[in-house]
Amino acid sequence: MPKHDPSEKTKSEILQTAVRMFQERGWTSVKIEDIVNEVGVTRGAFYHYFKSREELIVAAMDVIYNEHNSFVLADQEEGLNALEKLHFALTHNINFNAENTEMRMMFEKALKNPEVFRSEFYSMMNTTAPFLERLLKEGNKEGLISVAYPKQMAQVMTLLTNMWLNPMILPASEQEMNDRVSFLKELGDSLGIPVIDDETKALMIRFFEK
Repeated sequence: MPKHDPSEKTKSEILQTAVRMFQERGWTSVKIEDIVNEVGVTRGAFYHYFKSREELIVAAMDVIYNEHNSFVLADQEEGLNALEKLHFALTHNINFNAENTEMRMMFEKALKNPEVFRSEFYSMMNTTAPFLERLLKEGNKEGLISVAYPKQMAQVMTLLTNMWLNPMILPASEQEMNDRVSFLKELGDSLGIPVIDDETKALMIRFFEK
């Protein structure tokens, strides 16, 4: 029988079990009841740590994204300068999302929950943006890019690429999405971050068209 004291099963255990089950069975087929039964806790214990299934989904996706962190992978590539690392991270992230359609759709659906959206916003500012900031500072030292305010630039670019550019969050026609990508390329070039070349621009447009 499931135990009633949530302290006997940690948030980490629930989360890791959820991640495994989502990956094994798919994001839409796993219910809260499946997870609590697998871990051995009550639904009340589950809600002690996660307010909703959407909150759990976002937390699980954060775990998976961190396992495939494009900035960490870029650092592991030998011989890349800061600009090349930025380019690698951008293209890797696009390809990862393209290959994990179901996970991406569930993530975007979960973001419609205001509390989840707020949590994810702060997560991006505290995780993704610092990685980008570090590469911008590295690029400044190498003389490859020129950014006067790397922290603020990292935060703005994180928001633009993860929120503003996402048609599931901010709906747009195909032409509007093409214009957004073109604008982002011009913005990066004008601000000293020429990371979106013509090949990457085409890759981004193909991804959003899907």
